[in-house]
Amino acid sequence: MQVLLIRSYQLLLKGLARVLPFPRQHRLIGAGSSQTLAAELSRRRWRRPLLVSDRQLMQLQLPAALIRDLEATGLPCSVFDQVLENPTIACVEAGLQCYRRNGCDSLIAVGGGSVMDCAKGIAARVGNPWLPLRWMEGLFRVLAPPPPLACLPTTAGSGSESTIAAVFTDPQRHGKFAIADLKLLPRLMVIDPMLMLGLPAAITAASGMDALTHAVESYIGRNGSAWSRRKALSALRRIHRWLLQAHRHGRDENARLQMALAAHEAGAAFTRTNVGYAHAIAHALGSLYGLPHGLANAIVLPEVLRWSHPCCEQQLAEMARAIELEGSDGSEQGLALTFIAWIEALKQDLGIPATVAELREEHIPQISRSALKEAHPGYPVPRLMTQTDCEALVSRLQDHSDNCFR
Repeated sequence: MQVLLIRSYQLLLKGLARVLPFPRQHRLIGAGSSQTLAAELSRRRWRRPLLVSDRQLMQLQLPAALIRDLEATGLPCSVFDQVLENPTIACVEAGLQCYRRNGCDSLIAVGGGSVMDCAKGIAARVGNPWLPLRWMEGLFRVLAPPPPLACLPTTAGSGSESTIAAVFTDPQRHGKFAIADLKLLPRLMVIDPMLMLGLPAAITAASGMDALTHAVESYIGRNGSAWSRRKALSALRRIHRWLLQAHRHGRDENARLQMALAAHEAGAAFTRTNVGYAHAIAHALGSLYGLPHGLANAIVLPEVLRWSHPCCEQQLAEMARAIELEGSDGSEQGLALTFIAWIEALKQDLGIPATVAELREEHIPQISRSALKEAHPGYPVPRLMTQTDCEALVSRLQDHSDNCFR
């Protein structure tokens, strides 16, 4: 009965995704495109934007040129730079107070997925001051429209600039939660590879694997459409061709652009199909141990694919063909297993570990409960897990050697 209820709910979501009126975004794409944003905002009559970022990016002065452009265009800009790696409710509330204190009317997010998610949370609270962020958890609970938001990603991973969702950490409940609503889709997005040229190799690796996880989980999920599958495969091909190049040659402008486009396409795909168990388990690990989301996704993904493989062999084989992999015997099963092996080899080339050094045996039931609570009923996974299944999978992520990643 539980399986029937879960699958029925997912079928309802699949139907909704086909008819929902996703808003159109205005896109500025290419080297130097961020330099045109101020004029575009002025044309749209944004007057007092709040620029949301984090302290590291502000210390690197990455948003400095944009702030100068805004001021030169007559748009005085306030700055909120207290975003954490895993943004919390308190972080959103601090941003809300900054927005109100400075009389802002719009938001600009300059940063990675955490910054963009925090900006979405601030916008949701501005538009709905009577609703706690926790109340808006789930689908379509942002009742009143938020102020307009522009996103300038500085990493190629989350794709948050193209999604209707945002994820937050609740320290009191020791978990993460998501809000998702069409109203949260940013009005403007800027993909400028010049903002990513100085990205450290480790962040390039983790964010690139985050984008890969989005593409793969959206493709193997049961709620995919022809449109979402095209987007996911396009993202996959770009990642296959350009992730290692961006990782090894961080100032390769084209590699940075191609990876940013891959993250954007993967984000567009999963925002219409949802994700899967890799994300759910990664969120549970991240909230408990503070693991960066992209890194956690990268560690978990191969194990989840091995578990899911009997029910999505064809999709895994199709992805293998899309990047011209060859199976050991040419069969669907051989191609599917080759695709999983390619992901593991890619992780190794990127210096990403196979296990979680911090993972403790006594935490495995809690992590599994949290992951399944997030995934059920909304994630249209190809194969459903029980608590026992999930605990067995998470236990395989333990490190039993002295050469663990720290």
